[in-house]
Amino acid sequence: MPPKVPSSVGTTAALARHLGLSRWTVSRVLNGHPGVLPETVERVRSAMAEVGFQPNTLARGLRGGRTGIVGVCFQELESPILARKVSLLQHALREFGYHALIELTNGDRELERAALRNFLSMQAEGAVLLGSMLTQEDTALTAWQGKPIIWVDPEKQVSGEQLSIDRPHSMRLVLDHLYGLGHRRFAVLGIDPGNPYGAFRWPAFEKHCRRLKIDIKKDAMQLFNPSQAVHNYDYGRELVERMLSSKKPLPTGIIALNDRVAIGAINRLLEAGLETPRDVSVVGYDNLDICDHMKPTLTTIDQCAERLMCQTAARLVELLADGNLSNAKSSRKLIKPKLIVRNSTAEPHS
Repeated sequence: MPPKVPSSVGTTAALARHLGLSRWTVSRVLNGHPGVLPETVERVRSAMAEVGFQPNTLARGLRGGRTGIVGVCFQELESPILARKVSLLQHALREFGYHALIELTNGDRELERAALRNFLSMQAEGAVLLGSMLTQEDTALTAWQGKPIIWVDPEKQVSGEQLSIDRPHSMRLVLDHLYGLGHRRFAVLGIDPGNPYGAFRWPAFEKHCRRLKIDIKKDAMQLFNPSQAVHNYDYGRELVERMLSSKKPLPTGIIALNDRVAIGAINRLLEAGLETPRDVSVVGYDNLDICDHMKPTLTTIDQCAERLMCQTAARLVELLADGNLSNAKSSRKLIKPKLIVRNSTAEPHS
């Protein structure tokens, strides 16, 4: 006669009694330790599903065991590409057997510090900081000595483990594409040199204009609102409004901060009687799903977010497996973006 299934099993000891196994054996299965017969592992897992048992992850962490928790901190969900990155990272961590504990900071440094302290209190084994506003010397990070942290696109200069999109390279791809089509007058919309990411892209624009013999003062317009926090469709419309009011000749090529700014720009151009790409070619950034479903389809930069997040998760797991961070060397890896050419760019009409 099979053993009676209890109404609930709340502890490892109770699960062990239900199975007639030692608590030590059940604990080894829960913590993924080797040396337990495969049939015993399957028996424990089947019983867990049968009785609805969930191990107390925090309690295991307090006893020095694995929690499988990785803290993930990022600024906001308003940006579609950032939301996608977090989703991809969570999926990649799951593939490695880890769970993401996610915190939003709304661009507040103190909230980011509090998130790091919260991760520690929850016995997180490591952390991933996306677009962090902190530096490695921040007091909230001192308690993380001995636990790995991966910095993804940090706003500040840090010396730890970093993965970032190669934004200067993306500007080269865009300019070479537009120049190759015959464009010689440009407007750059929303790229603020005072913004941490604009600080990479605007100097790259200047550098490659010099390489291509483009006179920036004469043939380039730089339009942005300093410290602008929201980079959406309306922002693109606003910047094009200013562009159309300028006394400079109309640019034939627009390089936008992101896809939403680019789409807003295209819509405002159309209202002014200017078609894309017949009158003005437009390039976005991020390769959002909408780029393939608008008219014209949008030429844009693909950040290769899946590769970025998969490599982030893999590097974190590698550091966790090593267990000796004192031997780990700081590194900065750049992920090369790709240019996706669609219908919003073409040769200048005249």
